[in-house]
This record gives sequence, structure tokens and C-alpha cells, in this order.
Amino acid sequence: MKIVDESIKHPVSITVGVILIILFGIISLFKIPVQLTPDVEKPRITVDTTWLGGSPQEVESEIVRDQEDELKTVEGLVEMTSESLDGSGKVILEFRVGTDLDAALVKVSNRLEQVREYPDEADKPVISSVDVRGMAMAWFILKPLPGTNIEINQFHDFAEDFIKPRFERVPGVGSSNVYGGQEREMQVIVDPNALAARGITLLDMAQAIDKENDNYSGGHFDEGKRRYIVRTVGEYVSPEDIEKVVITRMNGVPVYVRDVARVRLGYKDPDYAVRQNGEPSVAVNAIKESGSNSIEVMAGLREAMKELNEGLLKDRGLTLYNVYDETTYITSAIGLVKDNLIIGAFLQ
Repeated sequence: MKIVDESIKHPVSITVGVILIILFGIISLFKIPVQLTPDVEKPRITVDTTWLGGSPQEVESEIVRDQEDELKTVEGLVEMTSESLDGSGKVILEFRVGTDLDAALVKVSNRLEQVREYPDEADKPVISSVDVRGMAMAWFILKPLPGTNIEINQFHDFAEDFIKPRFERVPGVGSSNVYGGQEREMQVIVDPNALAARGITLLDMAQAIDKENDNYSGGHFDEGKRRYIVRTVGEYVSPEDIEKVVITRMNGVPVYVRDVARVRLGYKDPDYAVRQNGEPSVAVNAIKESGSNSIEVMAGLREAMKELNEGLLKDRGLTLYNVYDETTYITSAIGLVKDNLIIGAFLQ
């Protein structure tokens, strides 16, 4: 009863305390990040390097090991793991809890600059602070509109070029990934008999094609008040450009790619298939940044989906819809807490 007696004796203090509790509760309701699960994992940084055509063994020996040698001295590093795949390598750096990721990103970037060299065909490493092992907070399916005769498997690159960047521009989204469909590629279909008859190897043809696919600067010159930039344009823009490449010369006669092969713009053989309700489709997910508000991020994703459906996708006979949303449980849990608070207040 002492608590009740003291409350009666100091009504102003008690009133102020109640008001402060209510105020802090309201602030917490709107300011604290709303997530399905708390952030208990250590911060991670991922280094992705693409080397098309490289085998897992080559990726490991030529790229990943050199990167590991430089990155193992980064301050605050707790654990480092790597994955070497067909055509790409990944190094995952795990840091102590509380590490400033922005500072860690700078340190990782500086250490990668110390790697002596990469294979000529390898792309520059891409550094990301998104937890690649994290669960996607939302999944979306891209399918043709009803009554539209469209081969959806040919829209993988479209989703990569337009849908993925739009999702990644939503505040709080760390990354987005596209699954399903077939990627476009330029295919050179070789006639082995024609190659053998001319004594040309596949390596000779590959080197000739690769060497010609580039633009070269020729400097500049001034004429009066004008300055002209000179460059040689050789980058391929069509299959016909590749067919015109000279592989070698035999008795002074040039041997073109079209003499020993045919070139076409086709699609890669799929490594896997994505189906939804028994029909082929393209799936796009969204992984949120650590600490961001799941409800606000999901609202941004829905707005992006609506914008795409009403504009870009509608013009092409496509539609995008949400099939998984982790905020459904969060919203229901928050609603339950609010109902319990209201009921509890009345019961008192």
C-alpha cells in the first residue's frame, strides 16, 4: 500500500511520470525499427568477382587466394570464408558486432587495391555490405498478363535491367536478385569440318573474335576553333559484325568467321527452372538492409511494384505480383499488441 499512498501524496510527480511513459511509448512505436527477427548476426561484407569461362579451380587459384592474402589483415575481421564457382568467386568477411560497416568497406576496398593483378577476362570485384546469406523479406513473380502469348523465359535480362534496379532504389533494400528465365548470349556455332580443312583451331578463332571486340582511342586534333576526337569503333553490336572478323589469311586470302561458323543472338541453357502454379515464371526477391524498418521497406516495394505494373510492364503485356511478404506476421503481431493494450486499459 506504500506505493498507493506515495502516489496519492505526489500526484504531480506521478502524472509527469505517466506522461513521460506514454510519450516514450509513442516515440518507440514510430522510431524503433520493426523487424521479423532481431539483428543478432555479426556484420558481413561480401566481395564478388566474375570471371566468365573460369573453372572453380582457376577462380580459386587466380583470384580468390590473392584476395584472401590481402583481406586477412583487415582490422576487426573475425572470420573469412570463400566460395569458388564456375565463372565467379565470392569472399565473405565477418566482423565483430558493432563494427562501423562504412569504415570497414573503405578498408576492404583499400586492401583489394593491393591485389597485384587479375586475369584479363575477369571483372572488377564488387563489394557489398548486404548479408548474402540473409533471408529475402519479399518475393515477386513476373508472368504474362492473361491472354498474352509471351515466352516469359526470355525476360530474365529485362528483369535484371529494369525490375531489379527499381527495387534496389527503394530505401532500406540492400539487394535484389532475379531467378529463372534464360540470359541472352551471342552464340558462335562452329563447323568443325570447316575449321579442320583450313587448319584453324578454336583458340585461334576465339582470340581473333576477342581481339576485335574493342574500341580504341586515336587521340584528337584541332582544326580552327574545333577539336575532334578520333577513335576506332570495333565493339560488336550485331551477329554480322562477328561474322566479318578475319581469323587468319591463307595464301593472302582472308578467312572470315562466317566461313567456318554461324553467329546468332540466342539464350543460355538454363541451369534451373522457376515455376509458379505449374507455369514457367521469373522470380525477383528483395533483401533488406540490416536495421531497416520492414514495414516501411515493404510499403516502398509495393509502391515500386504498382509503378512498374501501371507503366513499363503493362506496355509489354507483363504483370508483377507479390507471393511472399514477411510483414504479414509483423502487422498481425503489432495489431494484437495494440488490441491487448486497449483492452487492458479499459479493464483497469
